[in-house]
Amino acid sequence: MKVDFSDRSGIITGAGAGMGKDIALRLADDGASVILADVNAEYAIEVQKMILSRGGKVCAVKADVSAENDVKEMVDACVAHYTKIDFLVSNAGTVGPYEFEDTTAEDWDGVFAVNARGGFLCAKYVLPHMKRRKSGRIVFNGSTNGGKPGSYVIAYRASKAALIMLACSLALHAAPYGITVTAVCPGVTMTPMQRSLTEDLLKEKGISFEEYVQERRKRVPMGRFTEVHDVTDTVEFLISENAAFITGQAIYVNGGEW
Repeated sequence: MKVDFSDRSGIITGAGAGMGKDIALRLADDGASVILADVNAEYAIEVQKMILSRGGKVCAVKADVSAENDVKEMVDACVAHYTKIDFLVSNAGTVGPYEFEDTTAEDWDGVFAVNARGGFLCAKYVLPHMKRRKSGRIVFNGSTNGGKPGSYVIAYRASKAALIMLACSLALHAAPYGITVTAVCPGVTMTPMQRSLTEDLLKEKGISFEEYVQERRKRVPMGRFTEVHDVTDTVEFLISENAAFITGQAIYVNGGEW
């Protein structure tokens, strides 16, 4: 059933590629007025062109979510263009080094700056607008790795764990104002960023991408990787009125892997 978001407006961060792009296109197709925020302005503008060609309402802005002033300006842009903020999809993220020994203090801080600080800043600046209207949806893009311990991408795992706790705790703070806060936690999803990282690692190990995919899929009970549309479907649902009583939850979209 198609969702009607023609009365909704909001922000998607990291909207220039991957999951953010797919979420932005879906919400715009549903009628939402969207702010596309991305650190790469060219990517955001390309997605804006796609949405405009489909008759959508959209504005692209350059924003580094780890930079407080950028986040302020992003939120101000949403209010200036659409008068209100009904939803925030805090999707922007980064992975960081694969091996713990290769992770410098600067790498660690950089991953946390985007994934944890970025989520905090975005929520901090949209929340007053939502509180005034006693309504709103905040959805963070977490990760299965934020709940599942592992011996690699440890900075990423720790930052996503922080983001999940932010979502669950902020939900308690926001609940009296009619605002829901959730985290969507995908499993392995072959976005361009994920595929590039995976292929670089496989070259070092002398394993083909096809061999990796065949072996890795066996660890997923439902027999496939998470698809981008699986994440988009979940975000769309959480923003809809059908999810009005769901808050403080980390929802794992991973085919039962964890």
